[in-house]
Amino acid sequence: MRKLRMNEMTVARFLERYRVEFLEDIQNLIRIPSVSKPDKYGEYPFGKECARVLDIALAKAKELGFETENHEYYCGSILMPGTENGEIGIFSHLDVVPEGDGWLHDPYTPYVRDGWLYGRGSADNKGAAVTALYAMRYLKENGIQLRHQIRLFLGCSEENGMEDMEYYLAHFPAPDFSFIPDASFSVCYSEKGIIEGDFEIPLPEGIVSFTSGVASNSVSASASTVIENISGEIPLVDSELWPEISVFQDGIRLRVEATGRSAHAAFPEGAVNAGAVLAAYLCENNLINKEAKTILSFLSECFNQHYGEGLGIEYDGGKLGRLTAICGMVRTENKKLKLNINIRYPAQVNSKKMIEKIDEKAARYGWNVKTIRDDPPSYIDPEKTVIKALNELCQEELDPSFEPYCMGGGTYARKLPNAVAFGPGIRGQKKPGPEGHGGGHQPDECVKLEVLENALSIYIKALQKIDELLP
Repeated sequence: MRKLRMNEMTVARFLERYRVEFLEDIQNLIRIPSVSKPDKYGEYPFGKECARVLDIALAKAKELGFETENHEYYCGSILMPGTENGEIGIFSHLDVVPEGDGWLHDPYTPYVRDGWLYGRGSADNKGAAVTALYAMRYLKENGIQLRHQIRLFLGCSEENGMEDMEYYLAHFPAPDFSFIPDASFSVCYSEKGIIEGDFEIPLPEGIVSFTSGVASNSVSASASTVIENISGEIPLVDSELWPEISVFQDGIRLRVEATGRSAHAAFPEGAVNAGAVLAAYLCENNLINKEAKTILSFLSECFNQHYGEGLGIEYDGGKLGRLTAICGMVRTENKKLKLNINIRYPAQVNSKKMIEKIDEKAARYGWNVKTIRDDPPSYIDPEKTVIKALNELCQEELDPSFEPYCMGGGTYARKLPNAVAFGPGIRGQKKPGPEGHGGGHQPDECVKLEVLENALSIYIKALQKIDELLP
C-alpha cells in the first residue's frame, strides 16, 4: 500500500476533524422520507422527496468542491476527475423502503444511542453514500489524485425496480470497475437472481379486504382483513395457539389482525410472515367459506416458510447460497385479491423451469399469474486480481478470516459489468433492540457508527488500490 506523504493526515485525524459534520450529513438525508414512488407524468420521476434528498446530497458535494451532475432526477453523480482516461464507480442510493409499522421511534427523526445511528436509510443506504463521499473528500483534501475519475452515483429508485440505473446506462457508459457500498464486507462476487411475480384472483365472497406487507422485498410484519361475520359473534382466540392474532367487531363485520416479524427478502432467517399467519388463522377457524379457504391456502401453505418448500422449488447452492421465497404483499383492489412474491435464486438454478413450477402451483389454488419479472444473477470470478486485493484489504483492516462471498440481496452490481457489492456492513453483526428490529428493511433500522468509520478507511484505500490495478 502507498506510503503517507509528509503533509497527508491519517484517517483517524481526518475523522477527528470531521466526525460531527459526517454524522450531521447522514442525519440530514435520513430526515427526508425518500420512498421511491414512480411518477411517469410528474416533474420528478420518483416523487418530490426523492428529488429533495438528491438535491441535498448534490448541494453538499458542491459545497465540498466536487463537480456534480443531476441526471433529470433519476439519479445524480459526484465526480472527482483523474489524470488519465477511465473511471471507477461507486454506486449508492438515496431512496428507502416504506417505513412500515412497529417503530419505537419516528423513522425520520435520526438519533444516536450507544454508538448506533437510528432512522430509515441509516444502514440502507444513506450512511454508506455519505461514507463514500467522505472517502472522496479525504483524497481531495490530501491532494491524492488518481489516474481514473471517481464517480459517486446516487440513485433514487434502487428499492423500487432500479429504473434509475436503467436510465443511467441508457445515457452513459458504465465505469471500468465499480463497487456498491450496499452489502457487507468482504467482497460479494455473486448476487442471486431475483424473480418478482404478481398474481391475482377475483375477491372471494365473504372477504371484504385483505392487506399484508408494505414492500415486495420485505417479509410482512403486519396484516389485516375485514370479513363478513358468518355467525354474528366475535370468536374467542386461543392466545397460546394464535399469539399473533387479534379479532375486533367492525359493525356487522369482523376485523382480524396479525403481527409478524419483518426481514429483508434476501435474509429471511427468523422472520414471521404476518400475511401467512392471518391466512392460516382464517382457514383453520371456519371464518371463511370453502372457496376463500382454497384461495388463502396458497398464502398460508406456500409462504409460511421462506425457502420455497411450499412451492416445491427449494434449492441449496452451497457457496452460492440457498434459494429464498417470500410473499411480500397482498392487497384487495377493484374486487380482486392481488399477491406479490419475491424469490432469490442461486446461479445454478434454471429460472425458466422454476417459473413453470410456480405457475402450476398457483393454478392449483385458483391464482392467475399476471406478471413475472426475472432479473438474472450476477457473478465475477473471485480469483480476479482486483477481487483478491479487496478481500486482502478487508482481512488487514477487519478480520483475517474474511473471504469473498455471494448473497441473496440485489444491488446495483447486478446491473453493471465488472462490479461487486463491497461493505460497509459486518455480516452477522447483532442489532440492538427487540428481535425483528434494526435491519435495513425493519423497524428501528440502525447502523453502528464505528462500522461506517471503518468502512471510510477501507474505501479510501480501496479506491487507491483499484486505481493501481486497473489498466
